[in-house]
Amino acid sequence: PECNLQKLTNTSMCIADKNNPPCWPIPAASRIRVQVRDEICRLFYNRSTGAIELVPCNDDNDATTQQQRTVYDDSDANIEEEPTYQSYLATAKDDIRVVKDSFHPDDVIGAHLSLENNTNNPNTFHGMQSYASSKLNIYSYPKSGKHTKREAYHKHYTLDPRCCEDFADARRIIQSIHKLSKLCNIKNPLKCLVILNPFSGGGGEASKTGAINVYQKIVKPMLEEASIDHDALVTQRAGHAYERMDATARIPKEEKSFFQSNGSSNNRNKIVGESLITDEEIKDISEYDAIIAMGGDGILFEIFQGIHARSDEETIMSKMKFGIAACGTFNGLVKSILHWSKSNYNCTESMFQICKGHTSTLDVATYQVLSNTPPKSKSYVSFLSFAWGLIADCDFESECLRMLGPVRSDIWAVYRGILWRRQYRARLSYLPPSEAASGEGKEVVMPTLGQPLPDGWVSFEEEFIVFWVCNTSHAGYNIFTCPMAKMNDGLFHILIVRSSCTRFRLLQMLLKLDSGGHVDCKDLEVIDCVAYQFEPISKVSYNVLDGELLEDGPIQARFMPSGAQFFAGEVVE
Repeated sequence: PECNLQKLTNTSMCIADKNNPPCWPIPAASRIRVQVRDEICRLFYNRSTGAIELVPCNDDNDATTQQQRTVYDDSDANIEEEPTYQSYLATAKDDIRVVKDSFHPDDVIGAHLSLENNTNNPNTFHGMQSYASSKLNIYSYPKSGKHTKREAYHKHYTLDPRCCEDFADARRIIQSIHKLSKLCNIKNPLKCLVILNPFSGGGGEASKTGAINVYQKIVKPMLEEASIDHDALVTQRAGHAYERMDATARIPKEEKSFFQSNGSSNNRNKIVGESLITDEEIKDISEYDAIIAMGGDGILFEIFQGIHARSDEETIMSKMKFGIAACGTFNGLVKSILHWSKSNYNCTESMFQICKGHTSTLDVATYQVLSNTPPKSKSYVSFLSFAWGLIADCDFESECLRMLGPVRSDIWAVYRGILWRRQYRARLSYLPPSEAASGEGKEVVMPTLGQPLPDGWVSFEEEFIVFWVCNTSHAGYNIFTCPMAKMNDGLFHILIVRSSCTRFRLLQMLLKLDSGGHVDCKDLEVIDCVAYQFEPISKVSYNVLDGELLEDGPIQARFMPSGAQFFAGEVVE
């Protein structure tokens, strides 16, 4: 179909939003020539497909060449009367136009202009040799293959030096590509802190799927391609990420070798063997716009608890954006975010969404534990799930099989749930959404643990096999825990299996966890609520929050009013 291109003047600005469709700087594009496989081409924006196409110039015709040069030199030339453009429209109608190359802005995370000095291999344009060249670099990650996995397929186009005296037109093209690509990080550049757990996934520091290797091969290059400035921290021990969140923390000088600053104008970093070496400066996290966690859900749990311990927690949570690149064993949150945006599960896809810069709100809950040991009450922040009973036993007790990877939980589920089965007695109290809606506009006021419940709360005591509170759709990349959960529905989804469930029906249920089919089993109950209290009576299990072991004792939870902003694609509700 004919491309209905908007005519713009040389000084027009491209504005892309819901009310103003993306535009293409036609005069600037008409003066630009690029080399594609030894052929000189022009850039056209095909509005019908949204792609940017490179079409050969008709420089063989003397009359056409002369008219093209007029457009080259005249900023007020009417592009619709230019022969190459007319030829493009004519062939477009017949669907036979020659397109030497193309790319789609939806796949682009960055576009840069680079200058090179090629003393040994000069470029030739119009019979003239040039040792200096400028290139238009497009960093694109289109989907390919039957599983539609994103792969790097970058474009590097050499510009005709005759049209790049001041690079004004090239800059306009790059600005338009940025806007057509809907890159949020261009208008508001980000400064990110990347935190890596080198032992995530159980493979050790040298593992090909470990955080350090993934950072070097995927994360760092993509952040640089997207022009996102960042520092990186490789954690040295358990709790290191928590300590890094503390504004008053003083890190010993010998540990500063675990920090790395990348992309800064005075970058003095280097790689020595497997170690990351950095500048001396360590910034407070309030100086960053985003935090990217590399590892499993545990590294993000540490980060959230560190922020929760700060006096300015509310300020940090309101301004900070969060991202997570899957390098761990289960990666429940990353899988959930990719599931909600209908994207494939892999680290490249996660980084693609981070580089695009779009965010959505994730429900984040605050948990309070009434402990028998000082301090009597402890508070935590949760983004994933709370488990007690069989699921908690599988999560915590299977740590002895960590070297087996995700299959460790399957083995322990058969052992603890089928062969050596336990029963777990507890009391659940919860506030249904209907009761919370009656006080709409008011924050849920939690009763004190151990005190009488307010009106509207429901309470019962039962022997459970499974007690699993879900905030996300997945507890792991292969565990589709809660298909009904949304990114910001404001609900806890409590999955309950009572002790009356037989071993055979429990086994059937566990076998359906990867597909989400367990929610259709008659022995599984789902309770939706906006707040709850849980009091274990049988002392035979563990409090496990986001995969981390907490103190024993009663707990209660409610959602934080504002949640947390996570990098995500277009979330499908």
